[in-house]
Amino acid sequence: MDIVALVPPCPRVLDIGSDHGHVTSWLLENGVAQTAVATDIHADPAEITRRYLRRQGTIDRATVIHTDGLHGITLAEGDVVILSGLGGLEMIRILSEALDGHGGAFPAKIRFILQPQRSAEELRIFLNRSGFVFEKEKISIDRDKYYCILALVWNGSTPAEYSLGERVLGPCILRDKPDGFTRYLTHQKNVLKKHMRARPELSEVIHEIDLLLQI
Repeated sequence: MDIVALVPPCPRVLDIGSDHGHVTSWLLENGVAQTAVATDIHADPAEITRRYLRRQGTIDRATVIHTDGLHGITLAEGDVVILSGLGGLEMIRILSEALDGHGGAFPAKIRFILQPQRSAEELRIFLNRSGFVFEKEKISIDRDKYYCILALVWNGSTPAEYSLGERVLGPCILRDKPDGFTRYLTHQKNVLKKHMRARPELSEVIHEIDLLLQI
């Protein structure tokens, strides 16, 4: 549930791939979101989410949809979109299709909270090149597995491309040094060493990590 800490107060939250509706219901119960849309690509998990929201007494402010990604959903100003429990490449597909479906431009002030399970580097490259602005990144540690939660807003701008270190480690993580920073760097260094044979350029990132760990 680390992800809820990055969700700002909003008129509507869209929990894509809602994983039984726990995040959706928490945001409604605690007044973070006024209304919610919870989706799942499979019918059975969508029905489980619907039942859970009913038990929690939040179903009257929620809509549960059986759909793929954001298909059939029109985003509105002030929405917050959550994508978690998916790989970065799947998130790229969902966001690309949603952007195309909105004519290449999302409405104003829509925020996206993403927790990729893998392929975070590829996801950051896509986001950086597709008009998304990174606002914050949080390190989440779950049973010795390390994940990054990304908080972004779409404004259509195309800032300078991130460095290799920013793409691999996270631009806001390097800037803000959030909780778990040292443990995260140590873990990432060990992971990167395993990939250096295929990607020798990762030695630059390992050197950057070593410098940061000395500070």
